[in-house]
Amino acid sequence: MSGGNDLNPAANPAAKRSPLQKRLYLAGAVVLLASLIAAAIIYAMAPAPDSAVAMYSIADPRYQIELQRIGGNAAVLMAQLHQWFDGLWHGTALAYTVAALGIALAGACFFIGHFFADEEPQG
Repeated sequence: MSGGNDLNPAANPAAKRSPLQKRLYLAGAVVLLASLIAAAIIYAMAPAPDSAVAMYSIADPRYQIELQRIGGNAAVLMAQLHQWFDGLWHGTALAYTVAALGIALAGACFFIGHFFADEEPQG
């Protein structure tokens, strides 16, 4: 007997999904795949880190002392936060950032799509 699953929708979970849930799952899969491919390309094409950037960074104790003298501890913390955030958009860190943002966005699509599972399909 072929087509026995048509009478029993519980046997085929895809038959219970609403069109919106299917679109959200598809969008999540596309975003996940695209972001992981983009992250791999960015990682492969990233240049080697520049030694001059590391030499003149916030980690230099003279810079931190001068910054603390001028602006206080808050200025040092803000400079460290700014340097960390700025570092997310260069080199291999950019690849990890793109991958993490893609995974988060795809997870959000899957999570939101999960709530549409209980709705009756229209049509």
